[in-house]
Amino acid sequence: MTPLHYFGGAIRDAMTAVPMIWVRALFVGLLLALLAWVLCLPRGRVTPPGAADAEARGWSSNLKLWAALALGLQIAIYLIF
Repeated sequence: MTPLHYFGGAIRDAMTAVPMIWVRALFVGLLLALLAWVLCLPRGRVTPPGAADAEARGWSSNLKLWAALALGLQIAIYLIF
């Protein structure tokens, strides 16, 4: 065996020692932090450039809503499964 085999085995053993609940909590925590960041974005940063006139600015032009919905769905899926 080469030294890389020992190094890889040590990394594998270290990674398998981490409980899966901690990994899930870290991953869901990152998604929650991303959701908080998306919700804190100003409205001017989340509307498309062509939605400047009043008739084009509806509820569907707010990209923050759709990003929050997608992140919420991902969080729910990772918490369930």
